[in-house]
Amino acid sequence: MNLTTWLIIGIFLLIVGLMVSDKINAVAALPLMAVSLCLIAGVPFKTVVNDVVGGGISGLSGAIFSTLLAAVLGEVIRKTGIAEKLIRSAAELGGDNPYVMAILCFMACGFCFIGLNGVGAKIMLGLIVFPIMLSVGVPRVIAAFVMLAGTSVGYFMNVSRWTFIGNLVGLEAADALVKKTALMVIVPCTIISILLIVAGIKVKGPVFSWAAKREDGGKGKDVPLYAVFAPVVPLFLVLAFEWNVNAALIAGILYAVSATQWKNRFHGVLDLINKSAYDGFANVAVTILLMMGIGMVLAAAKQEALLAPVKELLNMIVPSSPLLVILLFGVAGPFLTMYRGPLNPWGLGAALIGILLTTSLPLGLIVTLAWLYDYYVAVNDPTASQVTWACGYLQISVGKYTRGTFLVDAAAVLAGVILGVICFMA
Repeated sequence: MNLTTWLIIGIFLLIVGLMVSDKINAVAALPLMAVSLCLIAGVPFKTVVNDVVGGGISGLSGAIFSTLLAAVLGEVIRKTGIAEKLIRSAAELGGDNPYVMAILCFMACGFCFIGLNGVGAKIMLGLIVFPIMLSVGVPRVIAAFVMLAGTSVGYFMNVSRWTFIGNLVGLEAADALVKKTALMVIVPCTIISILLIVAGIKVKGPVFSWAAKREDGGKGKDVPLYAVFAPVVPLFLVLAFEWNVNAALIAGILYAVSATQWKNRFHGVLDLINKSAYDGFANVAVTILLMMGIGMVLAAAKQEALLAPVKELLNMIVPSSPLLVILLFGVAGPFLTMYRGPLNPWGLGAALIGILLTTSLPLGLIVTLAWLYDYYVAVNDPTASQVTWACGYLQISVGKYTRGTFLVDAAAVLAGVILGVICFMA
């Protein structure tokens, strides 16, 4: 390896260290890495400014617009009471059985997040499902996992998430490969999540929280039953009629508004949409900034001066044997996403995923890895905002939560990688 390659490795490790030690966050780290690596590789300054920074900031524009529309849909679903109606309907079916209640809450959170998006929406669901689960004895660690895993499983069928994953690997949201891999990995992630929920309650036993009062008496807003299908309207339109993702999201917003506001003769509906847009955009502001940074990193990775040494390095490291691929990406991979690690797709992993496209790995396997690591980070990474909030609300340490979930949940990534290898490397 030449001096440039060693400097690239050094800068990469330095930024990883700064992120792990909380010296800088991902919003600052991604543009810093994109610019630093380009300058070290000898990319002309004008190219860095115009193509990497200026062009890269809009590189994920498709995902950005889909995320903004999904945020509006999520706020409409929240403000109209659709999400609360769905969760409380599931709770009524669960009765006082902690196993049934936890699984139903998991499924309800997943269903909601077919249409919802962002940390704010996860907090909203947590405020509803946590008291319900605690009141029937679901242990706090498992209650946190139910919400975090449920919402993350829902993302596999979320059309705005399809756009993000597709943009990450250079595909359209409606590309068959994006949908195929999402449908493939949702199976092990769902099965292992449910097994972890059941085993966690079994080992710990029902743990009743006297502070958690289950408010079954509250009727909430008067929401018709058919309105709860609002989260899946965009998914249905994309799958059944091949609608554009953004058009499908707009249709979802219109359906949610129409299904809940016709009784009021649509009085105040414009204020509802305006407020939903304002609050929704605010909830995903950090996510949008991260997408802009990821776009810069992907633009940097396409510069030949940087791509050549990194590609040479990865060709030395990335295995071609199916068994070694499973060991590297399935066994070690999940832990390399933790603490904003090098495989975190919302951090430095965005660059690596982009560069992996230049290696001999099949495209389908790379898309599978992007999906799996996106799921694992959202559920288990101690630095993820939703994880720290859930642990704080439930009054458990982040370390205790992570120790209770990350090893078992890593099995979902391993199973997904094995499926990816069988499908795309066999």
